[in-house]
Amino acid sequence: MMRTFGLALALVVVLGGACAAQTETATIDTYAGWTLVAAPLVPLDPLVDSVFAGYDTWFTAGILRWDAPSQRYVMYDAFDVPGAFGNILLGDGYWLSYPEAGTVSYTGVADGVPDALGTMTDMWISLPGNQLDGQNAGGWHLVGAPFNHDSPVDPNFNLNGEGILFTDGTEMVIWGDAANVKGWVEPAMLYWNPTSQRYEDMGYFFNTDDNLRAGKGYWLSTKKDNLAMVVLAESP
Repeated sequence: MMRTFGLALALVVVLGGACAAQTETATIDTYAGWTLVAAPLVPLDPLVDSVFAGYDTWFTAGILRWDAPSQRYVMYDAFDVPGAFGNILLGDGYWLSYPEAGTVSYTGVADGVPDALGTMTDMWISLPGNQLDGQNAGGWHLVGAPFNHDSPVDPNFNLNGEGILFTDGTEMVIWGDAANVKGWVEPAMLYWNPTSQRYEDMGYFFNTDDNLRAGKGYWLSTKKDNLAMVVLAESP
């Protein structure tokens, strides 16, 4: 299964010479109750207890990830580390439940895993779909905004979603074509508004929002297995 490209590249950089890796701090506000979050930087220490330091991950906090191949939730169990939950990954979304508002803060590889010239990397996010249903029909994915900055999905206001690309391994198309021509994905994603405690939509055609927001997770429904979403580091 394809992993997030930025994560793999960052690990090569860090393991190959940690002292040379550029780092910065990610800060994500959370709310009392449920918040849908994402890691906007590749964590230098990807363990849940490190990324969510300051939260009682042993007894009080509830942390869930969505396993797309099986289409089910996996709950974090501090007594089974890393266990089935695994580490915190760039490109994944996570539910965090906590009785009080707070802030997630951790150190990670610099935004976009820049090279020596400061050029950021486009981020690839795997969309495997349901691998257990015996069909090539996609499924739900809980993805995370993979940058520490907001990413416009329609940067040129063409109402076609050209800020995000999708590929099936053979061809790559902009979001609007992936939805309306290929029929691979839905034309909008869902995000959780923690203040109103309800879902809202994000997309390229008159939606509530038109940006992938740093630190936020999003639900995306695909109609075909084994796709990948490419979030561009720079606007086209």
